[in-house]
Amino acid sequence: MAINRKHIDKIFDQKFSLSDQKKLAKYFEESSLNEETRLVLKEQWENFEPDTDNQPDLDSVFYKLYYTINKQNDSTSKSQSLFLKISKIAAILIVGLVIATTIYVSNNRIGNAGNQTIEFISQTGFRNQFKLPDGTTGWLGYGSKLIYHITESDQRIVDLDGLAFFNVTHNEKQPFIVKTPANLNIEVLGTQFNVSSYSEDKSCEIVLEKGSVRLKLRNRTVGEMLPDERVMYHSENNSIEKSHVNAFDYVAWKDGKLILNDVSLKETCFKLERFYNVEFELQTKEIDKQKVRLVLEDENLEDALKLLTMILPIRYQIEKRNIMDNGTYSKTKIIIKNN
Repeated sequence: MAINRKHIDKIFDQKFSLSDQKKLAKYFEESSLNEETRLVLKEQWENFEPDTDNQPDLDSVFYKLYYTINKQNDSTSKSQSLFLKISKIAAILIVGLVIATTIYVSNNRIGNAGNQTIEFISQTGFRNQFKLPDGTTGWLGYGSKLIYHITESDQRIVDLDGLAFFNVTHNEKQPFIVKTPANLNIEVLGTQFNVSSYSEDKSCEIVLEKGSVRLKLRNRTVGEMLPDERVMYHSENNSIEKSHVNAFDYVAWKDGKLILNDVSLKETCFKLERFYNVEFELQTKEIDKQKVRLVLEDENLEDALKLLTMILPIRYQIEKRNIMDNGTYSKTKIIIKNN
């Protein structure tokens, strides 16, 4: 067995799948691969440039990691702990990687109900897995925030600002409700679906992969969805559009893949912005009707832009990042022009 660097590259690029995570764990389990794995991780870590915007206070995360590792050292045998199979250098690198890519979790108590509120934050440019106390799992997208709690009436409530994929645990006695910044609520019992609703977007996109969901606006039912249906709600004019789609195209982001299937240049740039954590400025004319069909998985930003110029008569210009007044760097800006 030999190391395939693309698995490690995809983890640092935040485009990894569960298969990539399992491969990395396997590399550490194979004693013959330990040294090569450490060298590759060390190289990646030295070249890693984390996003400096809106960084959370991670003191509690460091404490939890320190406590967990030390507790394992005291009570767990080598066969039971992956941490104990890794050298000190590799352990430091892995902890650093976890801190850089982790979902920041804070636990608080709801005063009256006595239930736990759990908050997940996926920093800009990162996507992360989550698991809720009820067994529901999913992925939280770039620059997104999720808050989960159970109400006194035994409803499972999620307040979402951003992008998320949910695989909801079925429970007829506890409805699962996702509340969005667009004020469109999604009610389910058990299903798989994708929601994109950032507070700055003034819109909400829902794509159903399995099961069924009910949509509500201000406690009024406005529709139901079946698998492979997409609903777009625009809060500015209170309009709802429903269409039939291939749900896989919309949920592939959780596996580090961006699928663009006959979308406009404007929508393409919008999705690329979040996929690569950059900013686009369109200075094009008369190509709005041309559509983009593209699949991105292992490509870096420049590779993606070069592919885009092969599809459309455009050229791009990448501007340097500037230092902001608060000491952080601005996002990379790409200007798109007619060729």
